[in-house]
Amino acid sequence: RPLSPGHALVIPKKHHRWVWDVLEAGPYFEVARKVALAQQKAFGTEAIHSKIVGEEVPHAHIWVYPDPEKSQGDKMAFSENAAVIRAAL
Repeated sequence: RPLSPGHALVIPKKHHRWVWDVLEAGPYFEVARKVALAQQKAFGTEAIHSKIVGEEVPHAHIWVYPDPEKSQGDKMAFSENAAVIRAAL
């Protein structure tokens, strides 16, 4: 259920229940920052939102997504959105 075009989850490869359990939190959050900067370029907005939640999925993850009101594109075009984020990284 993406909230906007390019909605991404930053998930560590090693399982951790909570974001707070990730041992190398600095590099983990640096990945989230890089994704956010790429989303700015890819979807034509400076407004990038993030959420750290954990009730619905028992695995650490950070939501990073362009502002739904200010981003361009189709939120359901998963492959295309992933490609433009990769190109902007």
